[in-house]
Amino acid sequence: LQDRAEPVPWPDIRTVLETELGGAVDQIFASFDQEPLAAASVGQVHAARLHSGEDVVVKVQRPGIRPIVERDLDIAQRFAGRLESGTGWGRTLGLRSLTDGLATALREELDYRIEAANIETVARATAARQDGGVRVLAVHPELCTQRILVMERLYGTPINAADPLLREKGADRAALARSFLDFLLRQILIDGVFHADPHAGNVLLLADGRLGLLDFGSVGRLDGGLREAFQRLLLSVDRGDPLGTTDALLELVPRPDTVDEQALERDLGRVIARHVDSTPSPTVR
Repeated sequence: LQDRAEPVPWPDIRTVLETELGGAVDQIFASFDQEPLAAASVGQVHAARLHSGEDVVVKVQRPGIRPIVERDLDIAQRFAGRLESGTGWGRTLGLRSLTDGLATALREELDYRIEAANIETVARATAARQDGGVRVLAVHPELCTQRILVMERLYGTPINAADPLLREKGADRAALARSFLDFLLRQILIDGVFHADPHAGNVLLLADGRLGLLDFGSVGRLDGGLREAFQRLLLSVDRGDPLGTTDALLELVPRPDTVDEQALERDLGRVIARHVDSTPSPTVR
């Protein structure tokens, strides 16, 4: 379902393209590969070239996918409602709220204009802090619609298939992992807009040895208060401070009706003592 789903036949894809973009495919693109690079559950991706000579990838939504998604969401929401009203664990987990969040996220993924805006937002924040460790692709908003997304083409190998290349290049895997973690944490803690689906199929090893990030259909957003609480949580853990960790954690999560804060603090203290280096980091950037 990530990239090897059954592809939609070319005539159906062409109909979506021409309906959404208001013209013949060969008028809008200098060339367009009818065979998809990948096909997923909601859309599929084709290689193309603009008349400017730029290579792009074009994400095309599957015809008729919206009613299928809405039907599945209706089933999930009704099932969650029955579990929450009929079981204690369903109420504890808040299954209705979880399912509503899933429905909101999936409906956003069905509008590629939202994904285009997500890409531009993350790209601007990355450029502003001159963070070149991870590439964020560019988007062509003038060619993006609810069902079409046209993006810069990044040439690389999905990280889950890049082991031979990493060995061949003698790549420093730890350095790549640190660079990617730093990139994601800065999105979460500083920018407040972050890629919410960074699975291995969405991360490319590029020819220059850097990583490239794809698929911004699912993006998370944190307000300033949550970002500050998360920062305090990480700093408290780093300093071995169970009281500060407890306070920050209770700001981040819905506070239970009954919580023994002293017991929680002791439990967190034991976790920190067992798993965290007792020497605080010398600097925090």
